[in-house]
Amino acid sequence: MSALAKTEPSSLTRELIAHAVASIEAADRFSLPFPHIFFRDFFPRDFYADLIKSIPTEGYDPITGDATRMALRLYGDNIGKVDAELRDMWAAVSETLTSSEVESAIRRQLHEGLEIRARGDKVKSVDDLRLVAKPVLYSDKDGYQIKPHPDARKKVVTMQLYCPADESQRELGTTLYQASLKGLLNVGSYGLEPVKTLPFLPNVGYAFVVLKAYHSLMKMSWHGRPKIKTPIERPRVSLLNTFYINENVGF
Repeated sequence: MSALAKTEPSSLTRELIAHAVASIEAADRFSLPFPHIFFRDFFPRDFYADLIKSIPTEGYDPITGDATRMALRLYGDNIGKVDAELRDMWAAVSETLTSSEVESAIRRQLHEGLEIRARGDKVKSVDDLRLVAKPVLYSDKDGYQIKPHPDARKKVVTMQLYCPADESQRELGTTLYQASLKGLLNVGSYGLEPVKTLPFLPNVGYAFVVLKAYHSLMKMSWHGRPKIKTPIERPRVSLLNTFYINENVGF
């Protein structure tokens, strides 16, 4: 473990939060096909190198019927399912992703999308969209796919951090789509046209506001992952940090 990973958890978490906020604030920002950002160097380099060597082996649940996607929840008491020797490190990751500082940075960078969301949800302002972050570590295997979808209504912001060891899986990123006439011509396309695939590179990620038809027909947050057809040597590992409507607070 590097010196960074050996620091006291409280000190480590503060450093991770500061680095994450700087990464989000330096993100590339886009309006099309729907508001989203793409960020780099989310974790400090030494910490990330240790992190990908410390992927938990315990506590996963199958998400798909064929077990091509496994999930390890990192919020609440679930952190106790992580291998004991790795728990402090992943607890720091969880604390970082659920911190108010990271949420505030996401809100600033995705303000355009949050304004569209607030209008569609008929709330007075983006400040009335009360959120709660729930990070999950995913491990995807050969055959994994998820069809284009805009995400469920209870999700307000979807944020995903890619965690590969190197650049060999760059083609396995998430694809963003838009509705188009060209999409209607393709069988099985749901009337959607792929716009771009966000490269699956080390320590980078993206975030977008979940927008359904009643928020904006033209900027629905269509995204997906085409089937992984080529056998991969190691799982496609990522951190999905979803900001849900905080129903305990309300609008």
